[in-house]
Amino acid sequence: MREDVICLEMCIKFIKNIETIDRLFVYDWTLDKIRIIAMRNHQLKEGRRVALKIEDLMREIALPKRYFNNDFIISDKFKEETDTFVSLLHQCNGEEFDADKQANIRQMTIDISDILKLNIASILKIFKHYENADLKTTQEEFDILMSRIKDDVFISSIEDQVQINTEKQTFYPSFHTTPGNRFFRLRPVEHESYNIQQNADELFHIPLSKRANSNNERFSLAGFPSLYLSTMLPLAWQECGYPQKYYFSEYQYIKSYDPTFERRLYDKELRFLSLYSPDEINNWGISVKYSNFDLWLVVVTKYLKTYPLILACSFVNQSGKVPYKQEYIIPQMLMQWILRNNSTVQGISYFTCIDTSMWPSQWCSYNIVIPAVKPYDDNTYSKTLRDKFCWTVPRFFTVPIADKKYNEHDREIVYSFVRDLRSASRTYQFPTGLQDSLNKMMNVSGCLMSLLDNGSALHMQLALHILNSLDSNCNQLKAFKLETFIAEVLEDKKDPFVIKNSNLDDTFNAFRNLYNRFISKGRTIGDVERLIDKYKSLCWNDLHRHSQIFLLYSNHSEIAEPLKWLQENHILHEIKKLDANDDTVKYLKNIAKETNVSIDDFWGMPVESDEWILENFSAIRTPIFVKQNDISMFSTDGTALYEFVQIGFDIDVLVEILHL
Repeated sequence: MREDVICLEMCIKFIKNIETIDRLFVYDWTLDKIRIIAMRNHQLKEGRRVALKIEDLMREIALPKRYFNNDFIISDKFKEETDTFVSLLHQCNGEEFDADKQANIRQMTIDISDILKLNIASILKIFKHYENADLKTTQEEFDILMSRIKDDVFISSIEDQVQINTEKQTFYPSFHTTPGNRFFRLRPVEHESYNIQQNADELFHIPLSKRANSNNERFSLAGFPSLYLSTMLPLAWQECGYPQKYYFSEYQYIKSYDPTFERRLYDKELRFLSLYSPDEINNWGISVKYSNFDLWLVVVTKYLKTYPLILACSFVNQSGKVPYKQEYIIPQMLMQWILRNNSTVQGISYFTCIDTSMWPSQWCSYNIVIPAVKPYDDNTYSKTLRDKFCWTVPRFFTVPIADKKYNEHDREIVYSFVRDLRSASRTYQFPTGLQDSLNKMMNVSGCLMSLLDNGSALHMQLALHILNSLDSNCNQLKAFKLETFIAEVLEDKKDPFVIKNSNLDDTFNAFRNLYNRFISKGRTIGDVERLIDKYKSLCWNDLHRHSQIFLLYSNHSEIAEPLKWLQENHILHEIKKLDANDDTVKYLKNIAKETNVSIDDFWGMPVESDEWILENFSAIRTPIFVKQNDISMFSTDGTALYEFVQIGFDIDVLVEILHL
């Protein structure tokens, strides 16, 4: 058998034998990486030239780079990583493509070699000058680096649209898995605060008058406030260290339009220097490299040329919290460059450097950071950022695992199950196979009960890992078919608890009852498994309450004042123009039905038919305010998709129904 196959099979066997808690950290790409290493080792032993696909290169140079020792020196680690990167790049020859495309890839690797060497050398010089406290030369060298790659860095809109020019056409791809349409900011607290929940500015950027409170962050210096946002609330929670209690606000970006609200003015909007991970570029290119090779090659070329900068921004030293963060040198210099070039680009979009292994299948978010630049208002907040965003009044949240008032009923459910399981074990002589399963149920239930009892004493990251481990154990118990399992136990004639048990029917029925209370299967709703799933979801708070006002209009001249009022009162909103067509008629009828108003109210007169609506559409009374809610499995009873409708811009009525 070939040595690479033997190596691969041995690695796979090793992974399959890893304990449950370790499997939490095994990613989908692990087997791919093992395959690459095994194949390369075999090729090297045979003296053959090692060839890599571009997609394999991207996996090999995955980011972020994590280090766990106290001897972390950023310049040394950067050199080690870039030496590996350049070596791997030279092994890419495009063998996965036809001859013409292979030639293009080989030429690309040759063409970018010189600029890569210069970019790597520049960053090493920056580290050296910085360590020598020569800040002037450090900045000059950084400016030289950015000037060299100014045409290669990715500049995106806030929704992650990037202009890419090929020889034949211009494209606007997005490289993050999900474009940013909603943004979140979070503030850890120890308890509820009236001052915070009554003042939306408490979750805006730190005002310039309180700049002494702004800390060193990856992309910002102490004393220079910035607005950090995440495209998902769970990511914002992780970035803030998994606090048990916090306030959060949801942010909406205010798009720029012409006076008619018909055409979006992208040149008037915020632009971001976007840092993507190799995985993001890889995932985007899976199909594009075959459907549009020219576009794919341009993107890959740009990415590889700028990879040294992205790498230098993506180191994580996990040896402990220390005041001086070497890994922040380049990111902070990049933000200073943004400040010096603020007319061209206003912020940075970047992938997270935290560990997201607990939720890999659902992770598709990223962060943005925007410096709070002049002009400032009377409270020393950035006017630009205030104009560009609308955000909600802060909402308080306690992670349910840490809230004994919230989980009191659930603790009673688990305690009742554990009590009944213990009672059944004393009452019946369960065959060995059944008793083993009951012991596993007891272990899981006992652990869940302890977690709910003592959650406030645990770090929430550890609590999430425990929940994931409990879920894995539930899946093991769920893997077998109940009746088949019972039949197999019954056939074991060596088990004395089968042979000598004169009450087997009652014993098996007792087991069935406990199993169905533990596991959710078919029509049965297992209490224990359901609670584990519930807390896994609730801890992340991803299904939090969300609502916004849809402002319906027929004439653009009627919405300027309502839009200004909504933004000033921190109410999330969207605009929707009503056109005379069948879809609009259906939409208005659904709103009227959900909110218990008459379709006649939209016209202030009796509506005869759908045809009448279309013929008299110009007479509709607008603007119309519609409050729309997100609906999820955790929505409170009675939550409707459309909560209310208000016809006309009446501030007194809106203040009352919005509880302002």
